[in-house]
Amino acid sequence: MSAAKLNPVDFLAHVLTPEKQTDHVCWKCKYLKWVLKDSKFPPADLIGWCKKIHWPHYWCIPEMDVITKCYAFEAKS
Repeated sequence: MSAAKLNPVDFLAHVLTPEKQTDHVCWKCKYLKWVLKDSKFPPADLIGWCKKIHWPHYWCIPEMDVITKCYAFEAKS
C-alpha cells in the first residue's frame, strides 16, 4: 500500500518499526506507544507504554508479563 493512501495513524505504524513483537493484546490497541527499533532510552524489558492508563504518566508494558485482556483496550481503526 502506498504512503499516500494511509491515514496518519497507519502511516506512523508503517514507518516507525517496533523493537519487539510479542503476544500482548496491546499491539492491536490504538493507545500503545511502542519502543522504537534501535532506541536506547527505555529499559530492555519494555515493549512500550499505554497512553490511556494512568495518563499523564503512562503505564509501562513489560515483555515478560503478557497482557491478554485490558479494560482500556480500544481496537485500532
